[in-house]
Amino acid sequence: MSIYRSAKRCENVSMDNKEIRKANLAHLLEEHTRGGKLTKAAFAEKCGLVAAQLSQLLGENSFRNIGDRTARKIELSLGLPNGWMDSIHQPHPQNDELEFAGSIRDGYVPVIGEAIMGVDGSVDMIELCAGFLQIYSADKDAYGLRVKGDSMFPRIHSGEFVVIEPNTAVHSGDEVFVRTSEGKNMIKVMTKTREGNYVLSSINNEHKPITIDADQVEKMHFVSAIVKHTRYVDHDDVPRVDGEGI
Repeated sequence: MSIYRSAKRCENVSMDNKEIRKANLAHLLEEHTRGGKLTKAAFAEKCGLVAAQLSQLLGENSFRNIGDRTARKIELSLGLPNGWMDSIHQPHPQNDELEFAGSIRDGYVPVIGEAIMGVDGSVDMIELCAGFLQIYSADKDAYGLRVKGDSMFPRIHSGEFVVIEPNTAVHSGDEVFVRTSEGKNMIKVMTKTREGNYVLSSINNEHKPITIDADQVEKMHFVSAIVKHTRYVDHDDVPRVDGEGI
């Protein structure tokens, strides 16, 4: 098993606030328009902007920086935490950006993001390249998410982690991480109906179950474990197979 680091990670450290905001907005634009989900104009409207403003902020001919007021407007419009636009968010690297940094021992699962639990049971995802969870998974593609918020209480506490196994088969009654074709993320208990649809229920009884068609599911990954924060290990503290740190 190997861990990845983005080839651009070190470059990002020296970015100033103007560059960070532009990079975050560019990432949001790509994420919301990927696969024809939204047009550029529709994305601008979703951010509380008009298309002309977006063009002034991004692109080859951009000439404006993203000010405090605009940054907060974007965060509020997209349901992002206050200050999100001002922080570096490491995306999950694509294959052409991998930089291998040595093999690590079995028993470590990479943490790739934060799942911010919404009041309606939905999850806002913030991708980042964090550390590792000290736990074994037979799924080589297993990943961890840090949970924030209390909508899954008492099953999952804010600050704990979930381990997700994308290659493990899911069955009725399993806890799953779901992403719909509309880009909505959820951590729910899945029950399959006779018609082949899915009933997604929350651990917290305050949220009513929802039913979605199978073709509305972009991905459904098995949640294999809930892990305490004491199992979290920073990058530099993970031992390599040769016994050295990374």
